[in-house]
Amino acid sequence: MSKYSTEEIAVMSPEDFRNIVRKGEWTGPNRDACRGYAFAGLAAVPKEHAYDFVLFCLRNPRPCPILDVTEPGDPHPRFVAPHADVRTDFPWYRVIKDGEVIDEPTDVTPYWRDDLVAFLLGCSLGIQGALVKANVKFRFNGIFNTNIELTPAGQFHGRMAVSCRTFPTSEDAVRAIQISSRLLASHGPPVHIGNPTVIGIENMTKPDFPLPVSAPPPEPHEIPLFWACAVTPQNVALESKTPYMIVQRQGCLLPIDKLVDEIAII
Repeated sequence: MSKYSTEEIAVMSPEDFRNIVRKGEWTGPNRDACRGYAFAGLAAVPKEHAYDFVLFCLRNPRPCPILDVTEPGDPHPRFVAPHADVRTDFPWYRVIKDGEVIDEPTDVTPYWRDDLVAFLLGCSLGIQGALVKANVKFRFNGIFNTNIELTPAGQFHGRMAVSCRTFPTSEDAVRAIQISSRLLASHGPPVHIGNPTVIGIENMTKPDFPLPVSAPPPEPHEIPLFWACAVTPQNVALESKTPYMIVQRQGCLLPIDKLVDEIAII
């Protein structure tokens, strides 16, 4: 996937990591990059649908916390990463047209349009980094679809995707809830704790969005916690049969120029 090691990307600045992505030197999941910094997912929609998408995000802040919104046609998120380019700086994309994935490129410049508005949405990689920093023990188990209905807005509707992490003790689980509750820009506290079937997850051995880092399902002694996930907008685009949307592929996020602690609730 890359000539860079996990240790090398962990200590990179967001700008340095974005530069290697832009040059095609990293093209996969990047959960270990830029330790301490927040990450963003992407949902780029035509201007005519942008107001409805703003409403959708405001009505569903847990899966879709807005970090930044660009002007139509502008690929640079001026507030959270002004030197970034959303067309090239995510490691991997999905292009969705009329509710179908038409391509999964590592550069969406050919698909960019002058009317596209890019929404930068928070991601739980920020939470994961905070848990590691606090020495909370956990395992990442994967990303799953749920039966949690989202509040619709205009054409946008669908169900939430979640990421699961399991904790070996109740102390670790409680600390994870405490830490993530301050990080609303990274999805905040879990949306569900415990039995996955309650939210429609019947098989924890088969994540709906496989990642190289997905782990075996929870052990009987482990406590599963489920966070809202930045994959949700692509679920929405597919279920809503959205005319046009560009999103990031699962696990392939944009490190922004803000530390997790900078955008945490004090």
